[in-house]
Amino acid sequence: MKNIILNILVLLISISIGYYSLTELTNIYSDIGIFLSGFLFCLFIMKIKLNAKNDKINSFKRELEKESICENNATSRVKVLESKIEVLEKALENALKK
Repeated sequence: MKNIILNILVLLISISIGYYSLTELTNIYSDIGIFLSGFLFCLFIMKIKLNAKNDKINSFKRELEKESICENNATSRVKVLESKIEVLEKALENALKK
């Protein structure tokens, strides 16, 4: 929510500086105002792109964590089954010896 408000604020400031520069200022001040407006607008667009990229990275990290948890469960299950098989083999050998 904080990022959305910040993005909207930067966009509104960019638009207001651009409008004020085009309507009220003259000469070099107008050029500086238009430059600042364009710079803030580019900052706004980059912030949106960065947020989208970070969301994708975080979702990919969550998927990797889920997969690693599943793999850990699978390997631990295999180890438990192998130990059970070993115990059963020893019990069968003991039973056959008697």
